[in-house]
Amino acid sequence: MRRDGRVGLFVIYVAALGAVLTPAHAGDDTAYAYTWPITAPKGAAAYLVELPEQAYAWALPDADLADVVVVDAKGREVAMGPYWPAPATTHPVTMDAALLPVPNGSDSAAGPSIRRSTNGDIVIEPGAAAATGSVHEWLFDARTPIAAERVEFPPTQRDVKLTVDIDASTNLQDWQPRIAGASIVTLGHGDGAVDARVVTLAGPAARYYRVRTGSDDAPWGDGARVTLSGGVVDAAARDEAKRAWTDVASTATTASGGGADYDYKLPAALPVSAVRVALGQGDSVARLSVTAITGPVSGDSLGTIVVTPGADNRPLGFNPARRDLIRLHSPTPLRSPPRLAVGWRPDRFVFLPEGEPPYRLQVGSAGGRRAAWPIDDAMAALRTRNGAAWRPEAASLGEGHELAGRKALVGATGIDWTRPLLWIVLLLGAALVAGMAATLLRKPPPTGEDPEDAR
Repeated sequence: MRRDGRVGLFVIYVAALGAVLTPAHAGDDTAYAYTWPITAPKGAAAYLVELPEQAYAWALPDADLADVVVVDAKGREVAMGPYWPAPATTHPVTMDAALLPVPNGSDSAAGPSIRRSTNGDIVIEPGAAAATGSVHEWLFDARTPIAAERVEFPPTQRDVKLTVDIDASTNLQDWQPRIAGASIVTLGHGDGAVDARVVTLAGPAARYYRVRTGSDDAPWGDGARVTLSGGVVDAAARDEAKRAWTDVASTATTASGGGADYDYKLPAALPVSAVRVALGQGDSVARLSVTAITGPVSGDSLGTIVVTPGADNRPLGFNPARRDLIRLHSPTPLRSPPRLAVGWRPDRFVFLPEGEPPYRLQVGSAGGRRAAWPIDDAMAALRTRNGAAWRPEAASLGEGHELAGRKALVGATGIDWTRPLLWIVLLLGAALVAGMAATLLRKPPPTGEDPEDAR
């Protein structure tokens, strides 16, 4: 082989070796699908950025937003992470709420149905069979999430001694125990009477509360009310992203159970926390069950919306989660699919002013993952230094554009052959170098040269 050919192959070998051995880092442009320039005011200790709707179309759902990074002007990742606002201030509140009895069910028929109306009120519909026996379960609505500290039950006209369990919920579906086996005792009247009707509670804020008894001695009739005391979050002090609304067109209609299913494919897997429904032309009233579809035969029930003529049809709220397919089911077919809007609050990230501006937000990667920066500790230190009212400075995003596009997501849909091919070139280069060395060792010295000098 000619010397210049050997030199060229050796150069290719060295380049392949460098490509294989150079690790990719989180800020590599080729590792991410999409980017936005960040405009951040100078001099702030930290910056807050909200993910735009388009970012959710690129962020891989199984990455849990770990494929979201901020890089500086040289493409180096800066310290950043999810933004968790400081706890909002609370103020004490005391309010009365009606005890709503839940009718007993029947072994041979469906029991009562409990749901929320569009404005969040508790709706209890009796079962198919008439209720029998004493009531053992009651519900009451605090009207707003309250971190309950005590519940005072109504006075009675007779002696009572019973044990109650109290649970709390934010959606009337998922219940968390607050206290079990609490005693309520009322004995006698006047001096020496026992009147223990207050139960102490603890736990996070919830709007709905459930009271259950294990005996038939509960004395509460129609119109009975409890007094609930606790703490409520000051709405003016909440540090949260503004809710955005996205209109979604119906993508499929299927007959189901004498009624119809209406499917709505979202533009991306958005962190949906509310839905709002309006009926199409020609329809005036409907009861719609709302489900987030998670698989071919699975879904999460989000609640029920009842749309009536002239009513203030408020949104149905629920816990936020990334959802990309919503199904509305009507037990009676409608003339046209309802109009759906989904409400969502964008995820927020905070980053520190490291490196050289301008900064960029990069999203979507099969292999790139954000480093585990101790950003929560940094936020705690800044709040300690600057006071509880301190907030990171808001940064804005410019017009985005693709980086590697769908190629950055190749690990989720196919095989990236780049590295295997580089290894093949590397091995071939190694074999070439070994062959060149063996050839040189076997080659005899030039004619006329002293063998001793050749050594």
